[in-house]
Amino acid sequence: MDDDDNIIVTDDDNIDDESAELEDTDVDTDGDDDETLDDEPTLTFKIENGRIRDKVDEKQAMVQAVNKILQTERLVYPIYSDQYGNDLNDIIGKDMGYAKVEAERMIKEALLADDRVVEVDIDAVNEVSRDTLEIKGTCVTVYGNINIDSEVSVDDTR
Repeated sequence: MDDDDNIIVTDDDNIDDESAELEDTDVDTDGDDDETLDDEPTLTFKIENGRIRDKVDEKQAMVQAVNKILQTERLVYPIYSDQYGNDLNDIIGKDMGYAKVEAERMIKEALLADDRVVEVDIDAVNEVSRDTLEIKGTCVTVYGNINIDSEVSVDDTR
């Protein structure tokens, strides 16, 4: 395998000097400074059994992103922004009624922080044991719907 096989080329790498100058002079006529989804790559690595196996894009990449957001505690890992991840650890040790309501809100908030997520519909938050909640729903993304099936422990004896 050549070293060139490991190079990832993005759209920015293929811009010639003339088009780069034109991009710098573009005027934002609608007052919206946000990038469009076309400008945001979704290409990521396909992980199987903890190993990188291939690359995936669009919906498969979003499935991975949703799962990662639901598994990552917010404000713990310095490589992520303060908007990435969830706050589900905050409901550990809380009353089950409170935990049900907050778990739904926290999952919606965590997923909606990703610009590719359009809507989050939580269908059910069920108590499966005295200290575990099961959350089922759908994450609507620009690439399609992704099922949410997650468990949250509220046990404070860990």
